Amino acid sequence: MSPQSPMDNTLLGREVWGVAERNIVPRELLLTMQLNGGLVHGAFLPDERLVGFCFAFAGVREGRLRLCSHQLGVVPRFRGDGIGIALKQAQKRDAMRLGYDLISWTFDPLEARNAYINLHRLGCVARLYDRDHYGAMEDELNRGVPSDRFEAEWWLQATRPGNIDTDVPLALAIGSDGGPERRAVALSGATAAMIQIPSDFQAVKRDDPELARRWRSQSRAVFEAALDAGLIAVDFLRQGAYVMAPDQARPGR
Repeated sequence: MSPQSPMDNTLLGREVWGVAERNIVPRELLLTMQLNGGLVHGAFLPDERLVGFCFAFAGVREGRLRLCSHQLGVVPRFRGDGIGIALKQAQKRDAMRLGYDLISWTFDPLEARNAYINLHRLGCVARLYDRDHYGAMEDELNRGVPSDRFEAEWWLQATRPGNIDTDVPLALAIGSDGGPERRAVALSGATAAMIQIPSDFQAVKRDDPELARRWRSQSRAVFEAALDAGLIAVDFLRQGAYVMAPDQARPGR
């Protein structure tokens, strides 16, 4: 991104997140971040129309430098074409060029599409769950339920583990009524467990807001119990379930 760049994320922000213009990150701020250790990437059509976008800024936590990726969005009619993955791979390439070994970002634990991309396609892990991370949110994608978030950790130099055992018990399943059904699974000392979520949480929120709130509260309890037992999210299956496995030593430590 440069001062002469055609990137204008205002229209894209409204189309992807349904947010008011006042909540869209200003172009001037994006340019400043990119000039100071951050990264801004866009996906354009031949006519220079922006259809995908992501940005990240430099951060430090516990004395370690990291790249904090804050937004990634693709306009609805271009989703499923690999644009989101291409943007993340470009982000990884340029992050490594700048000397980063870790990119982190938050995502809603009940958004199956995002979980699959983050954990399965990119190879992230999630070991931090934060209740109501952003407080009440009013954009179309997030309103109506607490803004709980997983933090994805993308260790850029790490080797992905081999085949992960998925023949493990479900600690949370989708019940016959479509609601969350907690199973009698002992998480303490477990070698692995799975946590199932709806395939389309946005549809659940539209059709039954109370059911969506049940999913938030019940899944929160199971995710937190698994993390407290030393299990972290290491994969997400197409069948719509997280694979939780014992935490390993964090790369780079």
